[in-house]
Amino acid sequence: MRRTVTFELGNRKYKFTTTDPQNEVDETLQSIKEEFENYSEMVEEYGYDRILLMMLLNNVHEKLVLKNRIAKMTERLERRGNVE
Repeated sequence: MRRTVTFELGNRKYKFTTTDPQNEVDETLQSIKEEFENYSEMVEEYGYDRILLMMLLNNVHEKLVLKNRIAKMTERLERRGNVE
């Protein structure tokens, strides 16, 4: 079911539409809030846009690192004959 979710980050509110299960939405938003708290002291100096961009860049970088690690692990397992 499609629904609109309102998300508060710092002193701003954001709305988005999703069909994802509520538990996944809650977990995602909680993770974003926790990461944002790490940078909250820098918001006044750099602004929301730069902080959110930095968070996005960090997340994309982490995703690429994990993707590469998984590819290497899969390759090793395939060489050992453990994966079909």
